[in-house]
Amino acid sequence: MYTKILLGVDGSEESMRAVKKVASLQKKFKSQVVVFHSIEHHMLPKVIPLTVPLSNTYQYTFPVVDRKEIEKEYEKEGERVLEAAKRILDTELVPFEHRLVKDIDPEDYIIERVEKENFDLVVVGCKGKHSKVKQFILGTVATKVLNDAPCDVLIVR
Repeated sequence: MYTKILLGVDGSEESMRAVKKVASLQKKFKSQVVVFHSIEHHMLPKVIPLTVPLSNTYQYTFPVVDRKEIEKEYEKEGERVLEAAKRILDTELVPFEHRLVKDIDPEDYIIERVEKENFDLVVVGCKGKHSKVKQFILGTVATKVLNDAPCDVLIVR
């Protein structure tokens, strides 16, 4: 039924449960599996607006050198997240491709890849690793994917 599955992971317990769920689906349907992690979702913005009393607005721009160092650390963490998913899938003898995505938010990557690569199922965990404030302001990846993906979506709790 599902020939191509796109699995987003962020290292949370929910996303690791999603990896296990995809393993069982792959065995059942012999699906092609692509696992990805996006560092962009967690990156600090290049410019941070700062508001001071009396409506004066300033901004802080991260020096390029500092931002590159931060990005390297996020890439290392992304590799660790993908390695954790790899261990589960290898144990289950599930063939898969993995991708570390650096320049696009996970929800946008999902929509783009589903359309360009014809995935017929997207699997994500219910809650990622981010604050309640960020969830309230931006919404979760799962919610955006559920509303916008042009294919079936499985959200694992």
